[in-house]
Amino acid sequence: MTKTPITSSAFAALPTRHQLRRVEQLARQALPLFGVPTDSAIKLLNYSENATYLITPPIGPRRVLRINRPGYHPRSHIASELAWVHALKRDTAIVTAEPLAGLDGEFVQHVWHPAVPEPRHCVLMTFVEGTEPDDANRLASFELLGEVTAQLHLHAASWTPPRPILRERWDFDAMLGDRPLWGDWAKGLGMTPAKKRHLARLLPVLRRRVDAVGYSRARFGLVHADLRAANLLVHQDRVAVIDFDDCGHSWFIYDLAAALSFIETHPDVPAYIDAWLGGYTQKRRLSKVELAEIPTFIMLRRMLLVAWIGSHADTAQAQAMGPRFTDDTCNLADDYLGHFN
Repeated sequence: MTKTPITSSAFAALPTRHQLRRVEQLARQALPLFGVPTDSAIKLLNYSENATYLITPPIGPRRVLRINRPGYHPRSHIASELAWVHALKRDTAIVTAEPLAGLDGEFVQHVWHPAVPEPRHCVLMTFVEGTEPDDANRLASFELLGEVTAQLHLHAASWTPPRPILRERWDFDAMLGDRPLWGDWAKGLGMTPAKKRHLARLLPVLRRRVDAVGYSRARFGLVHADLRAANLLVHQDRVAVIDFDDCGHSWFIYDLAAALSFIETHPDVPAYIDAWLGGYTQKRRLSKVELAEIPTFIMLRRMLLVAWIGSHADTAQAQAMGPRFTDDTCNLADDYLGHFN
């Protein structure tokens, strides 16, 4: 057990496996706050923005514990995320992991351990059985994604929350402008002055075109913002939506671009878009303006991912993408500007 506090710089310099060893100590310390035995088995499920663990108590149901990344979301924003999840469970047939309150009645717990340099927000959720949709049938997965996304948007557009939803506003400035939430796209992996000049040509075009789509309630509202196949769980005939950590206020059509994250250059993207739209429009209509700007939002999301990869260069996912991701983005930019400049 670590007893001497560690500094932020020393923690950041540790290999990922050593960081995780320390975060697990904090996770175990969080369990009693939710009434979960400290001798429960803990298994890492994911480590990216947050550390997410499967908790298996000696007796009782499995749970999922999320240790939030420090400095990403304030407590009020996490509470708003959970409020939407609670409302979805109450108002719709959408299945998702249900947040569970701590012994003090609070859903967001604040935990500190000397193994980790700063306190972390923690959330405990029910465990949802299921696996990611079969990658061998991506067309079916995208149709399912479209249908589920439309259900989320219908709820968001009609829901009147009891208090304001305090979440990030995923507009142009938050992605590529003067308040970039995921870092500076110009610091993407493998970026050179020539590539930076090349991609900078996109910025005025993207800003002008997304502004033209507008911010009416019919087109801009609360979205999941990361609803990819990886965030669906399929079990028998039931589909669950997970990971609302990036949810915020943005264009509804942006969720289609998010569904295509990291595969924007795949030759079957047009078919994936058609499948997504086929599922979506069974539930909710999209305007001609939104449909016409699908390539714009795909390009916007791709540039945001360049920024994310650059600011998360030490993660396995960013390293797997590498400088090639920036190079391919330059090629996408050529194609896009050839049609939309």
